[in-house]
Amino acid sequence: MGSLQCKPSICRVILVFVLLASCAGRTNNHQGSETREININTEDDEQQGMPLTDFNLSPVEDIVCGYFVAPDGNDDALGSEQAPWASFQKAAESAKPGDTVCFRRGAYVTDDIHLTRSGEIDALITFAAYPGEQPVLDGNGQANELLVLTGGVSHIRISGFRLQNFRIWGIFLTGGNEYVFLDHLEVAGGETSIRFTYGESSEGSALEGMVENILLEDSLIWGSQYSAVDCTPGPCNHITIRQVEVFNTGVSGESFYGSDGIEFARGQHVLVEDCYVHDNGGDGIDLGSRDREGHSEGVIVRRNQVERNHLNGIKVWAGGRIENNSIWGQGNSAIWAGTFNCAIEIINNTVAYNMWDEGYSERNWAVVVGYPEELPSPEVALTMVNNIFAFNATPLEGGGTGLYFGPGVVLTESHNLFFSRVSEEIMVETNDSPGFSQEDILSGRWQAYSRQGEGDLAKDPLFISGWPDVDLHLQPESPAINAGNHRLAPDEDIFLQRRDDQPDLGAYEY
Repeated sequence: MGSLQCKPSICRVILVFVLLASCAGRTNNHQGSETREININTEDDEQQGMPLTDFNLSPVEDIVCGYFVAPDGNDDALGSEQAPWASFQKAAESAKPGDTVCFRRGAYVTDDIHLTRSGEIDALITFAAYPGEQPVLDGNGQANELLVLTGGVSHIRISGFRLQNFRIWGIFLTGGNEYVFLDHLEVAGGETSIRFTYGESSEGSALEGMVENILLEDSLIWGSQYSAVDCTPGPCNHITIRQVEVFNTGVSGESFYGSDGIEFARGQHVLVEDCYVHDNGGDGIDLGSRDREGHSEGVIVRRNQVERNHLNGIKVWAGGRIENNSIWGQGNSAIWAGTFNCAIEIINNTVAYNMWDEGYSERNWAVVVGYPEELPSPEVALTMVNNIFAFNATPLEGGGTGLYFGPGVVLTESHNLFFSRVSEEIMVETNDSPGFSQEDILSGRWQAYSRQGEGDLAKDPLFISGWPDVDLHLQPESPAINAGNHRLAPDEDIFLQRRDDQPDLGAYEY
């Protein structure tokens, strides 16, 4: 099985170098030498019409150190293994393109660190943990932005550190930054753990420009006051967030819409995959809230476990593909999409047991697409195939809730299982506001109205277990097994298990 099935309590105590690799049951096939080759691979997503930039970096265990920093070092020393420097700031001021600076284990109490030098496309500047060790950058409660990439700094890799005890932002890309690789990190606390761009307001322009071509991978981000990974005002383009656990952000006070796990106000070609985003005070993953022109390109959210976030699970405001995700335990709608004119694809997701926690839940539709919120009738081309929507909001006043489609939604829908609300699984916002029950799905009334619905089911999907010990894998007798549309199904499920020619509904292939 895949990386995200390990229990969170176990994952959190694993050293950051092996945090997600140990849970994975699979290894990263990163190739390359000390020169850290960068490969751009778009083949997989061009097939979906959504090109992405993908990067391969050398494994942390293969890093070859050129200079050294140690807690007992001296900034007047040579920076050799026998005579290491003492501070990150000294390393940042000394490293040149192609250099790799390794940090020995231990705590480095520090003020704000500013990186002002760039590497080159074939010669990154790398700041990394010494293989097998974990250095800790500690702001001592005094540092504001602990690790700052000043405007225009590019071609940098930062790998293997823990960042803690900073006041505002742990890692801050101020703008104009590109080709920055952040991996095997643990960032804890502050107002925001990782911040991309800044401005006078979330509606305005980034004061130092956009950021592009950023990788955040194999990391643990937790405990910030507001959103954990935040691009505001953006834009942040060609961003990959992969195998990252994000949790416990914005939970110290009242839940609100500024305390999300991953929040990108603006951005094209944003990929969030294989992440575990859970127990955050706001939304789990929130993309495109300021992309009001709509029609965002290359936004993909796939193979994530999104659990117990206090507001929405996945929000894709301006277009994108939501694929192979397991989404349960949210306090509000599991999916909110298509606030602006765009195309949305919702494929092979399992959406169940949302709005069940009476401590933070409020009743809403389980899935909302094209709601007239910022536009009177957003025009949304929605493709929705091979999903399971079940047991959403059952214990709250009014009973379970189904799906809402706004008046501007043009729907392509088939091979979905609906089992949340007997009287109204599907709500279509038109002049007569028709709702469609489980019986309407079974009898063909929904199909006759929508001219969609081939292969739809309204049956208990037979999960392994329900609330509160939720396990959304399918039992052997599940009607969702072999009930999918093979043409639109991804080749692999949420844990990269191959699907056969008769794919199952939902994120998990039996």
